[in-house]
Formats: sequence, structure tokens, C-alpha cells
Amino acid sequence: MDARRQSRVTDTTTLQPPGQTHTATSGSPENSRWWWIALAGLLLLGLAVIFALPGLVEPVPEATVPAQPPPAGDTAAVRDTAQQTLQTYLQLRARLELDNAGAWGEPDWSAAAARASAADRYFAQRQFTAAARDYQAALDHLQQLDANRSGILATALEAATRALSANDVDTAIAQFEAALAIEPEHPAATRGLARASSRRAVLEQMNRAQAAETNSDLEAAQAAYRQATQLDAAYEPASVALQRITEQINARDFSAAMTRALTALDAGQTGAAGKALAEASRLQPGNTAVRDAQQRLRGMRTQAGLDRLRRQASGKVAAEDWQAATELYRKALAIDASAGFASEGLRRAEERSALHAQFDHYLDTPARIYSAVPLANAGKLLAAASEAPPDEPRLAGKITALRELVTGASVPITVTLNSDGVTSVVIHRVGRLGQFNSHQLELLPGDYTIVGSRPGYRDVRKAITLRPGMSQPPLLVRCEEEI
Repeated sequence: MDARRQSRVTDTTTLQPPGQTHTATSGSPENSRWWWIALAGLLLLGLAVIFALPGLVEPVPEATVPAQPPPAGDTAAVRDTAQQTLQTYLQLRARLELDNAGAWGEPDWSAAAARASAADRYFAQRQFTAAARDYQAALDHLQQLDANRSGILATALEAATRALSANDVDTAIAQFEAALAIEPEHPAATRGLARASSRRAVLEQMNRAQAAETNSDLEAAQAAYRQATQLDAAYEPASVALQRITEQINARDFSAAMTRALTALDAGQTGAAGKALAEASRLQPGNTAVRDAQQRLRGMRTQAGLDRLRRQASGKVAAEDWQAATELYRKALAIDASAGFASEGLRRAEERSALHAQFDHYLDTPARIYSAVPLANAGKLLAAASEAPPDEPRLAGKITALRELVTGASVPITVTLNSDGVTSVVIHRVGRLGQFNSHQLELLPGDYTIVGSRPGYRDVRKAITLRPGMSQPPLLVRCEEEI
């Protein structure tokens, strides 16, 4: 019992039946005043039962309250029993009134009031045995009502749940309200009343969804079913229908996305296919058809990438840009190591790159060739390269240019040296010429250093550069500066 109810029961003043001689334990005016307040309350209750209750319940037959002298057995002890029973009855009634028993306790509540009213009349006639009997009967009704509270609550909840399942909204609301009258904060009754209160709106959304389904407007049906579940998340028909219609929309959209994807794949439109497959995968993750199509798309993209690299490499080969072609073939092999065009193309591109680098070694610095070893190596290179293919004009140009350099470097140039007959002349990397006044010899194009020496004189050095086709004027070599 809660604190408010306990307070009301505890503070209930001991009431006396009508006609009872007041025997207070104290003669104080305070005790007398409370006795009269209690008596007045009891009389008011009796009047209410007499005038109001007959219209609500079946009245007790008048034969139960005969107007006759009290029997000899109605002693003071019986009177006290009747009074104590009345006090217990009034306390229990006060507590049940706090629990709103009048709203949920029929028929026991009215039957108890009727028997208490009959007991009041017996007591007024000093028929204490009959009064005690009827007070006890009234108390029994209330005690039975109090004991049956949980059963009445369960019955109301069961009836409410059954009515709600049958969409009998009015009955469901009434029964849930009855349950809440017994236990105002009962969780199931509170939830049930809320669901019953929204049921008409839920059914309206369900009807709207079903009509939309009939018209094949799946999106409108989905929206209405979703609204119904938002109004009542526990309404299973709405949640089941929402799942069903959502699955239908998903299947429809998935089929459309896959159709677009396969059509794009057949047309080689990898971009459109990828977009459609991404949508299909979002709708049905892990679908086998999506995985197969994605594998096909990856293969197409791989092949498209290889084809693009093949075209680019072919362009570089046509331009004899072998270094760029080499890089493109390597990229293709990184995508597919078994790509035959790339492996064969890479081999040829690397060979041609190396060959061009050898020619460029001499052509970029022609002076290299004016030494015996480089000149010999250049000759071997020309012999190995032979003639360039018709589709490699750059290589042909380099072969021609190097051949001209080698030819020019192989034709001696006549050089005339003049001296004084006493200066010894030496040409580095050629040999000692000795002393002479004039000496003529042939030298291959190149760079030479001529040194003249004479005892007692400072050496002289002369540098000459011989190039193909050029004429070299006579050169004077003699020592003139004494030491």
C-alpha cells in the first residue's frame, strides 16, 4: 500500500454504528467531536446507499430487515462484533476507494454497499446479530474484491489484447482503461492503450497501402506501410507487409540495374556497366550474378587497358621512341604478365634503345671517333647494324651519319712540318720524327700535340686539330728561347 493510501487508512477514525451509545475512553471535547464527525459520515453513506444504490443494483428484499424487537441473543458482545466488523469494512472501503475500485470492482463493490446498508438498518433497530452478519457479508465482498484484483486485471488485459487483435478499437480502449484503473502505471496496459488509440490511423494507412499495391504503385504502398509501423511498431501485419513490399522493390530495382549492367557490358561501355553493378551490389550484396558480372567487367577493363597501352606503344615504335615504348610495354606486363605483344615488344624496344644509345654515343660527341680504339669500335657497330629497316628512318639516319664520320676519320690528311735542322721533333701517339728542316707526313683526323726540344733551349709545344676535309697549313717547330 502506498504512503497516501496508508495515511488515509491509518488516519481513519473509529466509526460507531447508528444508535450506538458513545463510550469514549476520554471525556474530552476533541474525542466527542471526532465521534460526531464519524457518525455524520456514516449516516451520509447510509443515505447514499438507501437513495442512490437501488437504481444501480438489485435491492435487498425488505424481508431481510424485519421490523421486530431485538432477539434476546443480541448482547453487547454481538454489538461490539458488529461495530468492529463495520470499522474493518470502512477502512478497507476507504483504501479501495483510493484505488478507484468503484470503476473496476463491480459487482462486488455495489453488493458490499447494499449489504452494509442493510446492516445499518439492522443496527439502528438494535438487531446486532443481523447487523454483524451483513457487515461481515459486506466485508467479505470487499475482501473478495481485493483478493481478485490481480485476476480482474489479467482478465481486463486479456480482453483488451483480444479486442485489439480483432481491431475492436472501442472495446480494447475500454478494457485497457479498466486495467489502468486497477494499476494506473501498468506497463503493458499503458502500451496497449497507446496502440489501441492509434489503431484507427494504422488501419487507415494499411488500407491506403493496399490500394496503392493494387495500382502497382509500390513506392506509395511502402510509404504507407512504413507510416503504419511508425504509428505502431508492434503491429505485425504492417511490419510484415512493409518487409514484403520492400523486398519487391529491391528485386525490381536489382533486376533493372543488372539489365543495364549486362547491356553496357555487351556494348563495351565499362563506365556505365560499373555504375549499374555498383547499384546492384548495394541492393543485394554478395549476389552471385553481381560477382560474375563484376569479374567480367574487371576482365574487360584489363583488356581495355592492355589495348590502350598496345596502341600507345605502337605509336612510340612508329616514332622510333624506343625508351617510351619500353615503359609502355612494362606497364602492360604489370597488368598481364602473359601479354605476348608486351613481352615481344619489350624485347625489341630494349634492343633498339640500346642500339640507338650506341650510335648516340658517337654522334653526340663526334671527337670520340678520332681515336684509334673508338674508331675501330664504331666500324664494328656499323658492320653489326648493317642497314636499317625501311620503317626506321631515324636509325637509318644515324647509321649514315656514323658511317660518314668513320669514313672521314679514316682518310689521312697531309701535314707539313718545318724546323731548323737542330730541333728534335716528336708527335705524341705517332712517334719521333728527329731533326729536319722540312718534313711531310699523313695523319688521320684527330687532335695531336707536337713537341720540339733542343739542348740549352726551352721546349716548344704545338697543338693541331685535324678534321676530315680540312687543309692544314705548314707548321714551324723549332726551339728559339735559350735557357
